[in-house]
Amino acid sequence: MRPLLAAALLLTAAAHAQAPSASPAVAPKAAPKADKAPAERAAPARPPVDAGAADVSLLRGLLWAAEPAPEEIRALAIEDLALLGDPRALDPLAAFIWDPNPRIQQAALRAVALFQHRRAEEILGNVVRHPRLPDALKIQALSGLLYQRTQTARRVVQDVAADSRVGYAVQNAARSVASQWEAAPAAAP
Repeated sequence: MRPLLAAALLLTAAAHAQAPSASPAVAPKAAPKADKAPAERAAPARPPVDAGAADVSLLRGLLWAAEPAPEEIRALAIEDLALLGDPRALDPLAAFIWDPNPRIQQAALRAVALFQHRRAEEILGNVVRHPRLPDALKIQALSGLLYQRTQTARRVVQDVAADSRVGYAVQNAARSVASQWEAAPAAAP
């Protein structure tokens, strides 16, 4: 299955790299007018990001994560995918949650939790609800849902806290996460 996953990832990344860039050319900005106060001036524009370089980085990260290598290398490569911040990595990261190695599963879940994206929230919720995944992963996913900061993530946590079909440890972790959610608004001034 790994060679098929790697081939699919290669084809997807190659297609994205060869696609013409949709970003328009950046025209130089005119100097700010002298009548504006310094606080009203816009922040300086960032240099344009090379889409091809981002695609190559994503592809390299996916290859290192999927390659048969020591688990430490694969775990680091998986966590580095989150540092790239490219949401296209979420689906391959979701596939790594099913890896037979628990360290790879945990690394993939940590990487998914670092994204604040609708798909990341969906993956975390699916992990929490899945009947065959270990409780340790479900507890880790509940902690990741806290940082999604959305009402739907909060609803998933509250549903798990009230669901008697999940294990006691998972239900207790959901209650703990829900109490953290309640404490966050009270702490804010």
